[in-house]
Amino acid sequence: MTKLKNTLLALSVIGLQACGGGGGGDSTPALSLDSVQGVYDTTAYSGSGLGAATQAVRAVVLRDGSTWLFLMDGLAAANPAPVGLAKANVTVSGQTFSGTGKRYMLADGSASNLAVSGSVPAASTLGLSFSDSAGGTTSATSTVGAVSRFNALAAKADMAADWTFSATQPTVGGGSVSVTWNWSVDANGTLSGSNSLGCSFTGTVLPRSETVAVFDATINESCAGTTRIFNGLAFQNSAHTLTTFGLILNDGSSATVAVATKVVPT
Repeated sequence: MTKLKNTLLALSVIGLQACGGGGGGDSTPALSLDSVQGVYDTTAYSGSGLGAATQAVRAVVLRDGSTWLFLMDGLAAANPAPVGLAKANVTVSGQTFSGTGKRYMLADGSASNLAVSGSVPAASTLGLSFSDSAGGTTSATSTVGAVSRFNALAAKADMAADWTFSATQPTVGGGSVSVTWNWSVDANGTLSGSNSLGCSFTGTVLPRSETVAVFDATINESCAGTTRIFNGLAFQNSAHTLTTFGLILNDGSSATVAVATKVVPT
C-alpha cells in the first residue's frame, strides 16, 4: 500500500477517474474499505440531526469499517471544541458505503441511534448523510475533505509523554466541580494515571497497523470501588502537543471526548 492510499479516497478516486476516462462508466471499480480509509474534516455542513450544537464533523474511517465521528462546534480553521462523539460500523456496496451505530452528546450525556451513508462526490472528499435509522429521513449532511497529514503510520514515540486535561462535572444534588486528569504513556504505549477525584487509570494507547496516524485506546477507570472500561481511538495535532481521545464505555451506554495537553517539563 502506498502512503497516498490513506488519503482516503485520494488514490482510489484518481484510479476511479482514470478508469472512467478510458473506457466508459461500466468499468468503474467498486470502492473498498481500504480505499475509503482516512481522516476527513468538514468543508460544508447542514442540518440539525447531529445535535443543535454540531456545526462540523471530523470523520475517521478505518479499514475494518469502524467510522468515528467527532462532532465539533465549528470548522477546523476556527479551532473548534468537541460537542459529541459517534461511531458506526460501515460496509461498502458499489460506489457507496453505509452503516449504523450510536451518537453521544457531551452536554447532557444523551445517546441515540445513528445511521450514516456516504459517497464520493469528488477527489479526496466524502459526502456523508445522517439519520436516526437505516433508510431513515436524512437529518444532516456533510462534505468532508481528506486531511493529508494523517497519511502516515502513527508512532509510539509521539504518544510517550505526560498528558493532562480538565473538565467540569455535575455533582449530586446540583452544582458542579472541576476535575483534572493526569495520564502518563510510556514508550511501550502503556497508560497510567489518576484524576483529582481520586480515580485511577490504566490502559494502552497503541498505533494502528495501517498507514493512518491514529491510535487505538483502551482505558480502565477505577473509581470508588467501581471499574469501567472505555475503548476508542486517539489522534494528535501536527506538533504532537495535543491528543484527542474518543472513548466509548464498553457497554455502549455513554462516551466522552478528552483533549489532552502534553506536559512539557520545566
